[in-house]
Amino acid sequence: MTAGASIDTTENEVTAMTDQTPVLRLASISKTFGTNKAVDSVSFEIRPGEVIGLIGENGAGKSTLLKMLSGNYRPDQGVIEVNGKPQQFRGPADALRAGIGVVHQEQSLFTNLTVAENIEVNTPAGRGGVSRLGLYNWRRLNADAARALDLIGSHLNPNTHVSDLSFIDRQMVEIARAIRVSASSHTPPLVILDEPTSILERTETAILEREISKLRDIGSVIFVSHRLDEVLRICDRVLVMSNGRLIADRPSRETNEAELFRLMVGRETHAAVRNRTSVQPGTVPVIAVKNLSRQGEFSDVTFDAFPGRVVAVLGTSGSGRESLVRTIFGAEAPSAGIVTIAGDESHRPSIGHSVKKGIGYLPAERKTEGMFGEMPADENLTLTHPAGAAVGPFELPRRRRAIATEWFERLDIRPRTPERMLGDFSGGNQQKVVLAKWLNSPELSALLLDHPLRGLDPGAAETVNEQVRAICDAGTAVVLIPDTIEEALEIADDIVVMRDGRISGTYDLGHDDPTTLDLLERML
Repeated sequence: MTAGASIDTTENEVTAMTDQTPVLRLASISKTFGTNKAVDSVSFEIRPGEVIGLIGENGAGKSTLLKMLSGNYRPDQGVIEVNGKPQQFRGPADALRAGIGVVHQEQSLFTNLTVAENIEVNTPAGRGGVSRLGLYNWRRLNADAARALDLIGSHLNPNTHVSDLSFIDRQMVEIARAIRVSASSHTPPLVILDEPTSILERTETAILEREISKLRDIGSVIFVSHRLDEVLRICDRVLVMSNGRLIADRPSRETNEAELFRLMVGRETHAAVRNRTSVQPGTVPVIAVKNLSRQGEFSDVTFDAFPGRVVAVLGTSGSGRESLVRTIFGAEAPSAGIVTIAGDESHRPSIGHSVKKGIGYLPAERKTEGMFGEMPADENLTLTHPAGAAVGPFELPRRRRAIATEWFERLDIRPRTPERMLGDFSGGNQQKVVLAKWLNSPELSALLLDHPLRGLDPGAAETVNEQVRAICDAGTAVVLIPDTIEEALEIADDIVVMRDGRISGTYDLGHDDPTTLDLLERML
């Protein structure tokens, strides 16, 4: 136990508690929605100081299980014990008081408040810097927040506004908030990290891994991720869920990525590196970008996207690559340069023009830019290209449902209920519906993909990559912003590397053979 780890409780109290009981014990926990048993008789324990990996395909039941642990759902049956005490959470506040803190994939901080205010916001009145009358004792509030940050090795200023922080620093605040609430409840914390590395760069992931290691000294961690290499590196044990059930509990040192993939998906991986060839002389690019710039984002970018080829754009946060792709599609306005689509030059691309020319765009922020959560999945899927589901100006629900059913089968979207509201699907299955919306285009000439595998389990990621290869074989050009260098090397034909808004390197993988280190040096 590190010095000062208890905050509001004594070190002897926490030590005695952790020596005697599991931090968390689940016994036959189940949850059913209609006829769908989302979680089916799940049982396991977490010991003090353990980091547990929780993995499974999209729709395997992980999210439902986490919502029961965080008090958002109540189990239909079974027992939840926290530090030896049975719990019946009536809401998230009860879970917080029991010492369970959740760091969500989609952050829940108040960006207009300071770091200290966010850390203290869930602390019960009368403890810490918040009085029973709701008034702040600013000196104590900032001191308590600083102690919580210190426990995880963060040196953030408690007075800083969250809006001024990077994504990784905001995650540190979320973790500190979970630690703070647990400490005020006199319990060793259980911190649930839900896909915390899904949008982090490599250097930021290393920072988070160090913080998780420090959390062992004061509590336990449930680490949810689709990145199997990280799960094996970070966690002591790995729990595998499938179809709502816990099907495996493996010590990390006794398993590997291939076995975890097989347990999750039910088959061996089909992943393979593409057979690549160079561009033939005289081939006309589908998209030609020439000296394109957007003030404050990127400058003087030139590259071509050819039929049947994948161009991966690599770069760290701040490289300008996301803004570049949005500008090509017409979602952001350039300050200089030309984008040529199918021979048609434009100094100011527009979304409408791009769609008419057969260009599709899968945004990184699918929930806010790529879908309507309160609209059925089949309507989302045919929204951009409704002609196949219509007779004249009238869309026919039966045809729409048939088109959606075909894509649900092809992309293995679950559950197989296209009429269900898209917001009710898991994040990975939402992503596949948004992708199908563009794949459904009868004249797709190019597809711009901004982090298409984010939030997807390994099996779903493999399915998406197979679809990308299939449209390339049919002559579609693809511009891809990958999550990792490894993703780029697996699927790309060409790699464009950006640093500080400019191109720092280009590679034709038909004859160039860059290493991961080569690419990193160009990125950093």
